[in-house]
Amino acid sequence: MAPIDKRLIEAVQAGLQEGTFCFTWCRNDDLREVARRFGADPGVGMWADPEELEDLEEEHGDDLLQLTPAGEWTLAFEPHGFQGEREEVLEALSAGGVALSFFWHGARDNRVIYAVDGNVLTSFSLADLPERSGSDPAALDELLGQVGLHDGLSMWGRKIRVLALAEMISGWRLTAEWVRSPQFAVAITTPAPRALVPRAYLHPREPFLDEPEFARILAAPSPATAPAVTRLVVSTLATAAGLQGHPLVREAIRVLDHGESFPGERETLRTRLHQAAEETRQAMPRRHEPALDTAGTAEAERLEQVGHSLYALGNALSPSPVNAAYTVADEALRVPRLSRADVMRLNVLKNVADRIRLDDPR
Repeated sequence: MAPIDKRLIEAVQAGLQEGTFCFTWCRNDDLREVARRFGADPGVGMWADPEELEDLEEEHGDDLLQLTPAGEWTLAFEPHGFQGEREEVLEALSAGGVALSFFWHGARDNRVIYAVDGNVLTSFSLADLPERSGSDPAALDELLGQVGLHDGLSMWGRKIRVLALAEMISGWRLTAEWVRSPQFAVAITTPAPRALVPRAYLHPREPFLDEPEFARILAAPSPATAPAVTRLVVSTLATAAGLQGHPLVREAIRVLDHGESFPGERETLRTRLHQAAEETRQAMPRRHEPALDTAGTAEAERLEQVGHSLYALGNALSPSPVNAAYTVADEALRVPRLSRADVMRLNVLKNVADRIRLDDPR
């Protein structure tokens, strides 16, 4: 493993330490074509210096896209955005080439995606490196070893090594000077619509897609199907976390299936689930204490998953069916150490919930 270049650390310290950002490297040196594949109109873009970029960030928020030539590649930077981590966008950007995306929204919400010729080969979170999805989950294993990206690192160290990975793939060096350099800036106005089922789940076709309830939801997603989406998320997560018999979870399922027994029961139960989640987290042993043995580490990981699951399940009780479907699916996908099969199910359900949310007239 080669030592991490001090230059990379300085680049992160120059403006990439906190908050949300998304880097996407793609092997395509046509900035205008890259902008179009992101859903932006390059005709209204402009080269902007750091001061102008600050004004544009204020004006466009998470829609701002900044592009930089990087040899045969283009580096796309979204200072507050996330389009680059969407598989639909990665598939378009990698068509006829290669694309690597790194989305960061904190230690628990981040994602690395590697796509080749329109196909997502591997995708993983820095919080759970062994859990990979994609058509070839091990596609980057050799390079991950070369840059030293592994579970024993702090999140800071993992962030730095993802950037080292991108440099190794693209051959382009990230510097502090780049952070302060002019870039081609344009707003994303027509983002690619989200596919309900990622391509990787279709070739070969995942069997759960043909289960009767999944098939009904996928055939006609609408606000009317939101309760069914919520119920599927709840059953998937409760089973995955071993919470089917938990009294609060059983109460939540009863309310979802049969409605409230008294006014305000949903809100009361949601509060109790969130309180139980916090109590579970507080009961966790510290995983990184030297004296913690293998059994203690496993228990800490189990409690972490249970606590996060209880919090996610509380979101299913939101009074708005559409909001409940989206927030419970979104939070469920953040639960650590779920199986690949459960992640795929939840990912499709979140996509459906997102489509429903966009179609909801309220």
